[in-house]
Amino acid sequence: MILRKLLVPAVVFGLWAPAEAAAQGSPSSRDRFALFAACRPVPVEVFVTNTGGPAGITTPAVEEMATSRLRAAGIDAPAGSAGGSTLQLSVFVSAQRLSPSAVVTVYVIRLRLLKLVYDQQSDPRPGEAGSPADAPGAAPEWLNWAPTWETPQQGIGFYLGRDGDPVTSLVGRMLDEFVREYVRVNEEAC
Repeated sequence: MILRKLLVPAVVFGLWAPAEAAAQGSPSSRDRFALFAACRPVPVEVFVTNTGGPAGITTPAVEEMATSRLRAAGIDAPAGSAGGSTLQLSVFVSAQRLSPSAVVTVYVIRLRLLKLVYDQQSDPRPGEAGSPADAPGAAPEWLNWAPTWETPQQGIGFYLGRDGDPVTSLVGRMLDEFVREYVRVNEEAC
């Protein structure tokens, strides 16, 4: 009976402590692996495929949205710049007009952070570690790009007119989520 009285509070506290730490925003080991980059700027690669969808969903428009959000957070990098991470944003939109005023839109959006990771088993050099500053095209086989953070979204929307605002708003919210998490995990380095 005494053991049960001691065990129940210990279990409750054990479950409560990690939740409390997460609520305070301290990054977990998984968060640090996925997003930590010593607060270095993040270049963005944008891929847009729009088949009959709203005219406002284009590569330049989505690219501007992404870079402006990263710039506002102070973490934007010029496109094509070498570094240890890259943010990829893929947007696929297809729309079919059902009537003069009704459109069905299908969308798939994927936002992911790729980081250059070191594979010790593939490195033929004894005792040396890979350099995260190596350019992606020049990275040896023991340095590989791997997705460490991802947030995909997909759906079907029924809209009156050719309004792309719901898809554009979703892309904006996904970018905001990335910025919020990146800044939280890199806060001490910033």
